[in-house]
Amino acid sequence: MIFAAKTTASGLIALLIAFTFNLDQPQWALLTVFIVSQAQQSGPVLAKSFYRVVGTLIGAAVALLFVALFAQERVLFLGVLALWIGVCTLGSQYARNFPAYAFVLSGYPAAIIGVPGALDANNAFYIATARVTEICLGIMIAAAVNRIVLPNSAVAALWQSVATARQALADDITGLLGGDVRKSTASLVSRTIAIENQRASAIFENRELRGRSSSIRLLNIALLRVGGAAQSLGEQLGYFRRTEQPVGAGIDDTLAGAVSALKLWQTGAIDAAGLEQKLRQTDARRCFAELLFPMPSSDSVSSRRAAAVSGLRELLAALTAYAQAYEACISGSAPVPGPIPFTPANDPVAALWTGLRAALAVAFVGSFWILSAWPHGSTAVILAAVATARLATMGHAVPLALAATMIFALATVPAFVIVEVLLPLTSGFPMFALIVGPMLFGCAYLMSSPNPKTMLMGYLSALLFASVGEFQNRMVYDPVGLLNTSIAAVVAAGAALVMWAVVAPETAEAARLRFLRIARRAVDRMAGARSPVCFAEFETQIAEALGQLQSHLRADQPGDLADLAAGSRLLGAGHALLRRWQQDDAEPLLAAASAHVSDSYVAGLLERGRTQVFAEPSRQVIRDAA
Repeated sequence: MIFAAKTTASGLIALLIAFTFNLDQPQWALLTVFIVSQAQQSGPVLAKSFYRVVGTLIGAAVALLFVALFAQERVLFLGVLALWIGVCTLGSQYARNFPAYAFVLSGYPAAIIGVPGALDANNAFYIATARVTEICLGIMIAAAVNRIVLPNSAVAALWQSVATARQALADDITGLLGGDVRKSTASLVSRTIAIENQRASAIFENRELRGRSSSIRLLNIALLRVGGAAQSLGEQLGYFRRTEQPVGAGIDDTLAGAVSALKLWQTGAIDAAGLEQKLRQTDARRCFAELLFPMPSSDSVSSRRAAAVSGLRELLAALTAYAQAYEACISGSAPVPGPIPFTPANDPVAALWTGLRAALAVAFVGSFWILSAWPHGSTAVILAAVATARLATMGHAVPLALAATMIFALATVPAFVIVEVLLPLTSGFPMFALIVGPMLFGCAYLMSSPNPKTMLMGYLSALLFASVGEFQNRMVYDPVGLLNTSIAAVVAAGAALVMWAVVAPETAEAARLRFLRIARRAVDRMAGARSPVCFAEFETQIAEALGQLQSHLRADQPGDLADLAAGSRLLGAGHALLRRWQQDDAEPLLAAASAHVSDSYVAGLLERGRTQVFAEPSRQVIRDAA
């Protein structure tokens, strides 16, 4: 409710200022308010506002360049515009968080400014100045209202997420060590990515947090290491549970001791030092028990038990490191001396396909405009550029584009009633606000919903209402023009839907192939002589790739769960391999650097992971994995 009231007030204030100074198209100020507003906290509003200004200025400069070069030839102009939007969309796939948003906003503002500028080349500079002024007005109003009036801090939300991740880690690890097959460490990867995204927003709010940014990233890396070690150990213990073979009294005692220590640490009864002491004591008891009571077994079982012991010790070390990193991060007493790398999971193939879809959508709608001579074709081109650029930064683009098509069509009805029936009966801004305000409030209220579908409905309805309203200081009512603008919005969303559904669709299989390519490059860099990857870079890159893979898989499919488990194994396996190489001499590392990791190797890792989760592996598989 508070967010809806603040957003509605921001939109009306932006319109009032635009009306007062008689700006050219005040609806762009209203559109900007809804684009940059965030329901959860004010930090993202500040971050989005900054990058939107940067992107808008770049887009305006490019639009003026295109108008100067190609205003006399529509085909060339639309071609270079589509190419520019495709390049910016491709760039948004390589950047992360709000820098990616700046890439997007360098693209479609070129269409917003360039298309009207090309139609009226003599006034192109005036049009560019007007659009930049209107957009910056909306940015400043939204940022000021969200920052001053009952701000919801992103910093508080970040620390809450950090505390929640600590509790989730303790619950998942204790359940996994206790034999609960329902527990999984896959959620820890999602929490890591969410915390990193919140950190990128919160640093715009708090100077102290900027100084502790590296500590938060170090905590995230420690969380990933716990998840990877727990995943590996869980699979080793799962073998003994499935085959009903004893894992050993020493290991059982260590598991029970680790669970007890974790519960004490989770409740705050002991700190990181206390947790480390108890975990060391439990591991020492295991070593003592194995010396006193060695267990005779076959070679295969012995290798399994040795692997379980190694995985257990790795997990205990990872838990100790996480507890220490958590205390240092919360207290701020031990700042990290240097920056911690957080490598994005970039994939050139997927980025190229995304840029191609965006360029083709703009080119398709532009061709339709030229061939049909549709008076509102220019609006369709602008909206197609906006739709494709925004879809590139969202997951599951096809369902979103389908929803946008339906919402634009349905939202036309209330927009028509308000703009063409009720507004002509009003006079003055107070009456205007009384008629328009409830619609804006309703859209903002839907945007505040935690349900993504409801939020999307409110967001898209607000965009359509602001676009078709064409609010001016002196309103000109045109029912046919309103309907044509709505049709242009539906055509733009439909073009985006077609391109994302036809051109290299984002299916679950495509997500698996994307993960394979990213994993292959990450593993290849582990043995690279030119730019060898470090612990943090490898783990964060695989973690983000896992998050992207997880968003396209289903939790009720055993094969999908096996893929996630196999991907999670790469975190632990990569960390162990890097550590082994660092402990060895330089010669073995240089020898390994000459061997490039093939796609079949990474595919083999995932395939072995799939079979190992649900079937007892053979000796050959064990030998290969070792």
